[in-house]
Amino acid sequence: MIVIARNTEHKLYQELKNCKKKTVSQRCFYIALSRVDLPRKEKFETLLSTLQDIPDSYMAQIYMCHDQDVFILMAGFMQRQFNDFLQGLSKDLNMPELLSQASIFDIHDHWEDLEKLCQEKINNAETAQAQDIEEKRKEKAEKTAFETLSKMDIDKVSSLKERRDQRDYPLVMVVDDDQLSRTLAGNVLREDYQIAYAANGREALSEYVSQVPDAVFLDIGMPDIGGHEVLETLFQIDPEAYVIMFSGRKDKANIMRALETGAQGFLGKPFTRDKLYQHVEKSPLIQSKKECRALLGKAQSR
Repeated sequence: MIVIARNTEHKLYQELKNCKKKTVSQRCFYIALSRVDLPRKEKFETLLSTLQDIPDSYMAQIYMCHDQDVFILMAGFMQRQFNDFLQGLSKDLNMPELLSQASIFDIHDHWEDLEKLCQEKINNAETAQAQDIEEKRKEKAEKTAFETLSKMDIDKVSSLKERRDQRDYPLVMVVDDDQLSRTLAGNVLREDYQIAYAANGREALSEYVSQVPDAVFLDIGMPDIGGHEVLETLFQIDPEAYVIMFSGRKDKANIMRALETGAQGFLGKPFTRDKLYQHVEKSPLIQSKKECRALLGKAQSR
């Protein structure tokens, strides 16, 4: 028998489409093993062992989906044989309810149902894969952020507020791995503010502790430490941080995650001069410095 356990959903869908093109219809046997509350390995080992008792089982193609459901394609596999197989499998797994969790599809007659089921499996598998990739990326990013913080000067971290209060001019930091975006934003803002730059997550954390900016434009998509993880880390070391996230991806999930973490705004790319200034001027840290400079100017003019 042939067991397909990698990229299963796409391979199954393609094979079913090939079967549909044939003149003689074939059956597809489906078992919802995902509903069986047993370890994955135990379920599949038992299934393969039980199937070996079926005549000509060496011809079977077994598709083990990501969600643990199983599809079987085997020429000459009759309904009676499948029922006998299910009886044996339910007994070996000690799961009588398994008999109600299986279906037989005639590929020609039930194509719409099969295609819908396959698409559902493909979508679920792709979603699970994307979540797994994101979890691994986040774990790596958090590890990198921790390592970066552990190498910083403790005195500098603990004196963030004091050093920022002592600086009389407002400073804005632009964090983006895209040099063009950094340059464009910096050239616009340098008319009225001091500018600091960072090209990735590591630099963002290091430069933040070194420069103690009054406002930060932070890109979400960076290769080493993603913007969301940088944002979380910044608030750990500086609860007063004023951060505006920006990104070329304006999907709702990105925006909501940033705002829920504590970002004070979200700016989509490409950005305009007016939008940059609108966000910067809302920073209470910058407002405070401007007020102090205004009062100082009045005092000096008297």
